[in-house]
Amino acid sequence: MRAKKIVLLLPILPLALLLSCTYPTPDAPRLRLPTRAPSPTPSPTSTPTPTPVYVSPLNYYIDGLVRQSAGDPRGALQSFTWAIAQRPDFVLAYVKRGSVYLSLGKLNQALADADAALKLNSAEPSAWLLRGETLRLLGRPRRALEAFDRALALDPTLRPDIFRSRWLAALEAHDVKRLVTLSQEFVFHNPDDPMRYYYRGWALIQSGESGTAVRYLVRGIEKTPDPPALLWFTLGHAYAAEEAWREAVTSFETTRLLVERGDSTLALHSERPIIELFGALGRAYLGARRCADAEAMLEYAVLIGASPHEYASPLEEARLCQTPTPTPTAYPTLRFTQ
Repeated sequence: MRAKKIVLLLPILPLALLLSCTYPTPDAPRLRLPTRAPSPTPSPTSTPTPTPVYVSPLNYYIDGLVRQSAGDPRGALQSFTWAIAQRPDFVLAYVKRGSVYLSLGKLNQALADADAALKLNSAEPSAWLLRGETLRLLGRPRRALEAFDRALALDPTLRPDIFRSRWLAALEAHDVKRLVTLSQEFVFHNPDDPMRYYYRGWALIQSGESGTAVRYLVRGIEKTPDPPALLWFTLGHAYAAEEAWREAVTSFETTRLLVERGDSTLALHSERPIIELFGALGRAYLGARRCADAEAMLEYAVLIGASPHEYASPLEEARLCQTPTPTPTAYPTLRFTQ
């Protein structure tokens, strides 16, 4: 009977032990419950990943045009470059980027873009124009004329827009036949323009007909109210070709006076009109034996950008002609008698 009581108590012992561990003894301090539930710690808000906005090559190209016309060549370059990066066969983007390089004086980059455009499409006239103008400024006028011819063969309507570039290239190439043709073209299309006297007169000078040029230009100046500086400049060269130095000096001095008053027509003849004017005036003074004036004009031409080699010979002559010729010293004649 006692053994049976022990057996009955065994299942109750683990429960009693568990209860004795769960509840604190009377001497243990009670735990305080919080008066309110703690605010949950906010989890960081996730930032949405921005979706890249796609800009088409055409939009970059248009943005480049806008920036170029607004006088922002750097921004235009970047936009055209992005257009090309997205569409490597975008011919007009190459042409426009090349034109920006050209305006910045980066001629090699401009030529590279012109060639890239022509490699993609050899029938694009604007690419030939870019190539021609770049070659002209690089000092390769004959190659430039070939490029201009290709452009006009593709689009004859460009003829009046690029007349000046073609004329300057012909001047630099000393292509007399082409100068005559271009002068006739200008006179035909502009029969009432006073500049026709310049183009025709210069072609006559280059053709060796300076006397005819003098008469033609004098008549043109007499007929033109307020004749521009370029007509006087051309007349000065016609007189110089005739070695009529006093008349040449008068013509070039009149040109200088008009330029000082703001006449800019010499830019039709040269990319460096002031250098050309002072060089011509210096040579005319030298021909008229006004040697000190000649030296001053030629030195000024070099000072403002002419190559010293270009005017080395007339400068030396101007300096020498100011040096008086030494007079031989008279020595007494000795007579020997025998």
